[in-house]
Amino acid sequence: MQQPNKQTILDFATIDFYESVVVCKINTGVTLNIDEVVILHKIYRKYYGEKKFGYIFDRTNDYTINPLAYIKCPYYPDVTAFAIVTERFSTKKLIEFEENFSKLPLKTFDKLQEAMDWIMSINALEDA
Repeated sequence: MQQPNKQTILDFATIDFYESVVVCKINTGVTLNIDEVVILHKIYRKYYGEKKFGYIFDRTNDYTINPLAYIKCPYYPDVTAFAIVTERFSTKKLIEFEENFSKLPLKTFDKLQEAMDWIMSINALEDA
């Protein structure tokens, strides 16, 4: 897998930027609320500008996302799709619930490369 173009480390997350994909790994034990989601999306917008990008949640760490963050975040027009990487059954079951709140394509993968390939295929459709 290629190396990110840039990495940003926050007190609650690590963000890896690729050409048209961002990978966000939230720290263990964090509850991600709308305030953190807005911070993340402002960082993404600064990096990508007006360019659309795919979003990968690396959920190999154990953390929680407040489902309201999906509904209230104002930045989703910039995102083409969401991919989630986790091998944990309990996280996959939780994501099935979270899918009900997503306004964009959302898919779960066991490996980061699988998620990256899927996001790139979605981005290619967006560019066509």
